[in-house]
Amino acid sequence: MKNSPLLLLVGVTVISMILATVMLLNTPERFSPNNELIGENLNSVEEATAGEIRIKDSENEVVLTKKGPDWVVSNRQDYPIDNPNEIKQLLKSLDRFKIGLEVLAKEEHYPQMGLLAPENKEQAEAYQEERRQSGETSPEDPRGLHISVTGTGGNKMVDVILGEEFGEVASRAPRGFVLRSLARNPGIWKALGTLIQRTGEADSKSTDKRRGEISDPSSWLAYKFVEVEKIQSITLSAPNDEEFAGWTVTRPGEDGEFSTGDLKEDQEMDPAGTGAFGTLFNKLRFEDVLDPAEAEKQKDSAQARTAVIKTFDGFTYTFSFWPMKGEEETDSNDEDAPPPPSSNYIGNVQVEADLPTERTKKEDETEEEAKNADQLFKATQENLKYKLAVEQAFANRAYEFASYTIDTLNKSRDEIVKDKEEPAAAGAGEGAGGNSVVSPPVALPSPGAAVTPPIAIPPRPAPAEGEGDE
Repeated sequence: MKNSPLLLLVGVTVISMILATVMLLNTPERFSPNNELIGENLNSVEEATAGEIRIKDSENEVVLTKKGPDWVVSNRQDYPIDNPNEIKQLLKSLDRFKIGLEVLAKEEHYPQMGLLAPENKEQAEAYQEERRQSGETSPEDPRGLHISVTGTGGNKMVDVILGEEFGEVASRAPRGFVLRSLARNPGIWKALGTLIQRTGEADSKSTDKRRGEISDPSSWLAYKFVEVEKIQSITLSAPNDEEFAGWTVTRPGEDGEFSTGDLKEDQEMDPAGTGAFGTLFNKLRFEDVLDPAEAEKQKDSAQARTAVIKTFDGFTYTFSFWPMKGEEETDSNDEDAPPPPSSNYIGNVQVEADLPTERTKKEDETEEEAKNADQLFKATQENLKYKLAVEQAFANRAYEFASYTIDTLNKSRDEIVKDKEEPAAAGAGEGAGGNSVVSPPVALPSPGAAVTPPIAIPPRPAPAEGEGDE
């Protein structure tokens, strides 16, 4: 009997060891062998040899390519990018991603972590529907942001799909992404690092920068465009619209008022229509660069307009523009439907200049004045030649312009000329029945007349002792 407790203890121990072994065998490993890479670089990016960057989400894709020393937006007719420093910052951020814990997840787990590839639309929609069936009202899109960087030799420097972020609050560092690496160090990782996902954010103080999601091609396009200055005349015509009455306005100087020059006696210029002409296109910006074939399909040729703008500096800008075709009305009988938004425009620009080669000298200028004037003239002409060369590079492309930028110019003649207002009638201001309503004049005392003195108000006596004390 003395051995019973010992045998019981041995039996319990053996059973415990068996149960522990079974539990360990059935429990997945918390860490994989790849966790020995923690702290090392996930990617290896060399800025000097990077040749192509692709960024894609569920809505957009941009392809940035290096052409010589410059970067261009390949899927926007090789248009130059706005800010080369943003390319450097993007590559530097990708190179600084550090490996954290490996996540042991299978393909069926990708939607839960936002790691589906952007092109997996059907799988994403199926996952969202499943979430709605389980009671979630607005399930997020489970597709991630796919970024790849290819070297000039064809080697993949980066190929990752970014999913959920963690550590978004600065006080909860470190920060990073759950991501899926498809090239170097393949697998699912919690990677440490940050990434600016909008253009223009690094230089947020400047308002002269493109801004938008980094996957949107239009967010990368060079912001600078033609700058029309010192306008002398504007001519607007409609080559395909016989009912449109074209017009030309001119002004004698930079501070003068625009006039058509063919006003009738009962007509005058309407400042409400011409008020913006003085600074028209001074800071013209475009929304997007279009494929020429696609632009041809979208433009409304019947409403074509051509504007010829000449400046006092000798520049001539020829703008051709067309409203973009709107979507077909789904229910023309719906009176409660809101009016369609004003259409954007498709347009192009040609730039020419007739610059003087010699300065017109004044009769009474001294030798010193002539020397200074010649130097100023030479410098001015050099600047204008440079401006011409820069702006001529914008020709032969199809642009999309916001409606408000073109609407200030796209006016009919009756929107810039109005009938003179009739002068006020002689009896204007008379009351009903023709009787004038006149306030009686204020009576003023005649000189020397006695004036009633103002009533003197005696000072209030001080309260007697004890009064007011309770």
